Amino acid sequence: MSRTGGSEGRGPMAGHNDDTQEHPSFGSYLRDFRVKNGLTVESVCHETKLSRFVMESIEAGNRSALPEDALLKSFLRNVAAACGADGETAVSLYLEEYPPKQENNTFYSPQNRKRSLGLLCLLLCLIFLVAGGVLFFFDAP
Repeated sequence: MSRTGGSEGRGPMAGHNDDTQEHPSFGSYLRDFRVKNGLTVESVCHETKLSRFVMESIEAGNRSALPEDALLKSFLRNVAAACGADGETAVSLYLEEYPPKQENNTFYSPQNRKRSLGLLCLLLCLIFLVAGGVLFFFDAP
């Protein structure tokens, strides 16, 4: 397995001699620390309680084989601690590669606020009409 460029283009030293230095991928960052500290995949798996498949997927940067962000960030921090790396750096590298998706939170959208305000006004008008009708009915001789 060669680390001198290759077709991946995002190895730990990719672009090291250019003006556009790139950060390593989150997987290569963790793999480099694991190898530097003489740890095996099995030893990290044993310490973190992660399966070999998950550990290899993390090191390969195979995002499609990994869990959702919240759980994955926890995995990255645990693997980093086991490898002697910084967990927050691993998470930051992951977030650079896979920025969080912007959720379409329609609950707080301006359109829903206007709709909610309109429904609130309609409800208040309805309450006043019903209250006025009840008062009129019970006030009538």
